[in-house]
Amino acid sequence: MDWQQISFEVQKSEVDLVSEVLMGIGSISITFSDAQENDIYEPPVGTTPLWEKVTVTALFPSEVSKDSVASTILDICDINISDALDLKDRVWKDECQKDFPAMQFGEKLWVCPSWDINPELSTEAVVIMMDPGLAFGTGTHQTTSLCLEYLDENPPKNLDVIDFGCGTGILAIAAAKLNAKSVLAIDNDPQAVISSHENVIKNRCDVVINTIHSMDQDNTSRCDLLIANILANPIIELEPLFSEFLNSNGTILLSGILEGQVEEVIKRYSQNFTDFKLENKDEWFRISATRKAY
Repeated sequence: MDWQQISFEVQKSEVDLVSEVLMGIGSISITFSDAQENDIYEPPVGTTPLWEKVTVTALFPSEVSKDSVASTILDICDINISDALDLKDRVWKDECQKDFPAMQFGEKLWVCPSWDINPELSTEAVVIMMDPGLAFGTGTHQTTSLCLEYLDENPPKNLDVIDFGCGTGILAIAAAKLNAKSVLAIDNDPQAVISSHENVIKNRCDVVINTIHSMDQDNTSRCDLLIANILANPIIELEPLFSEFLNSNGTILLSGILEGQVEEVIKRYSQNFTDFKLENKDEWFRISATRKAY
C-alpha cells in the first residue's frame, strides 16, 4: 500500500487543534518535529515538550485527496500545507533495522540488536543485546567504539567498575560480561537510567550491575576501573570526583574528547594520574591513565 505524507508548519499553541483535525479526516499517524533549530535536550520522563514553531506531519493512505486535506485545514485552522510527499510501500521496520546491524569490537565483543543475533558466532563471542533507543550508546559512535575495544583488549576480570554517564548501559554491560566483579552505572539523565536498567535486565546482568541517578552517588565505593564516555568539559570538571572514586593504581578510561581538547584534559589529570595512553577514531580520542598511589 502506498502513502502520502503531508506537513504543516504551526505555532506551538495550534498543535493540538491541527492534530485533532488531521486525525478526524483520516490520518493514521502524526509526528511533531522542530520547524526551526531549537533543540530540546533530556526532557523529563513522561513529558512531550514542544518547540515554539512545530512541523506537524500526517500520514494518509494514498487514496485520500491531498487537496481535500489542504482545504479542510485551511478552512478550520487557517494554515496552508508546507510540504507533501508520496511514499511507496515498504516494510518500514525492515528499512530501519538495516541501519543497525550486528557489530564486532576487538576479537570477542559483539553488539547485536534483537533482530540480528548471529547464530554462527563463535562460542567465545561475548554478545551484548542492544536496540537503538532514547539514550546514547549502541556502539555506532566512535567514542563508544573506542571504549568497547579497550574493554575487549583489557577485560576487567574481578574488578570493581564505574561507568559514569552510562547512557544505554552498553559499557557497563560489556564490563559485566567480561567478568567484572561489580559495576555501578551512573547517569544524570532519568531517561538514560531507565534505558540502562532495561538493557541490564535484557542482558541478564542485574546481579553484577547497579544503575543509579547521579544524585544518588554520594556513598559510592571506590573502583578499580572508571569509564567516562561523555564530553571533554564535564570530564575536566569531574576530575576531583573521578580521582576520589578510583583506588590507587586504578585505571581511568576517558572518551568523547576531540583532538584539540586532548592536551587540556591530560593537563587537568596530570596531578593525580600517570601513564597516559591515547587512541583515536577520526577526530575522537580515548585517553587511559593510571591513578597515582595515595
